Amino acid sequence: MAQHASPLPVHVDDILVVAPTDALRASLRFLLEEESYRVTTAASIDEVSALHAAFACAVIDHQALKARRSAEIDAFLSAHWPVVLLANGTPGEPPESFRIVTKPMLGAALTHAVREAVTVATPTGA
Repeated sequence: MAQHASPLPVHVDDILVVAPTDALRASLRFLLEEESYRVTTAASIDEVSALHAAFACAVIDHQALKARRSAEIDAFLSAHWPVVLLANGTPGEPPESFRIVTKPMLGAALTHAVREAVTVATPTGA
């Protein structure tokens, strides 16, 4: 997946969470805010395009990608790399900017994946 420079400023603590249920979004927000991340949430990828913001990492529940065409998903993931996908299983070898956390997840697994994804995406000296 190609990395795209965002025209908007990105802070390494700004995290996007996309999950279709209120309870999951609230739980993910709480977990990441406890780790000092600034979290923005959305219920769907449609909501994200209206945000006009850039993020250091996107945490996306696989349910938010259901019923989407492959091209839509690819465009969204390319625009919001690095990505931590919350999934029920591991679909093969993800690209370097893509992490998969298998559900049900433990808090440490998610925060480790986010930290690792942000580190890979952040240029040295930033």
